Amino acid sequence: MAQLPPKVPTNWPSFTTPPPPTTHHHHSWVDEFLDFSAAKRVSHRRSARDSVAFHEPPHFPNHHQHDEFDRLDEEQLMSMFSDDTPPLPPVSATSTPSSSSDHNSINDENPPPTPSVVVDPKRVKRILANRQSAQRSRVRKLQYISELERSVTSLQTEVSALSPRVAYLDQQRVVLNVDNSALKQRIAALAQDKIFKDAMTNGAAHQEALKKEIERLRQVYHQQNLKRAPATTAMTTMASAGGAETNGRTEKELFR
Repeated sequence: MAQLPPKVPTNWPSFTTPPPPTTHHHHSWVDEFLDFSAAKRVSHRRSARDSVAFHEPPHFPNHHQHDEFDRLDEEQLMSMFSDDTPPLPPVSATSTPSSSSDHNSINDENPPPTPSVVVDPKRVKRILANRQSAQRSRVRKLQYISELERSVTSLQTEVSALSPRVAYLDQQRVVLNVDNSALKQRIAALAQDKIFKDAMTNGAAHQEALKKEIERLRQVYHQQNLKRAPATTAMTTMASAGGAETNGRTEKELFR
């Protein structure tokens, strides 16, 4: 008959020994991560329609701590998916020393607890799609910003190249404005001179017309005088004859 191994005693005396330094270090970073996860959950609590931004977990050199961090990150992801589900409590390390056989028996008797949070696959897909959409939107915005920066740079270069020409054209415009003012003044002077000359010409023509009218009236008066001359001569002759006859009668009457 095969001999059975000795039975492992179950009543071990309790020894109160201080925890190892690794346990203290483990609790410190777990507490820090839980504080960070709580702040992260509050910052990411929003409606399902908004885009959700996920942060990549930090990397630790220790492989055991990295696995523990991944497990806690999954718990944090579950808590982000369900706002009503409270965060899982941190894993507490046992301070009672035990042998490898005790660990094996405990692991056989107590299997690891399964998470009680049920994740909706559609919601996960929707959140991942929102994350990808937000990432594409950020990429498009960055591309648009870079294009705007290139456009601004090219426009600034063009402005720098055209600034001397613009200054030269401004100077030419000032000179042309001065010439234009001088030309306007000369045009105004010429217009006044033309008006004066037109007035003089019109006055001379009027004066010439008056002279012609005077000459015509003189000629008409002379012609009328010529027509009146024979009648006047006849009347004068008749008057002189009548006077002589009157004188002869007077003398005859005197001699009688």
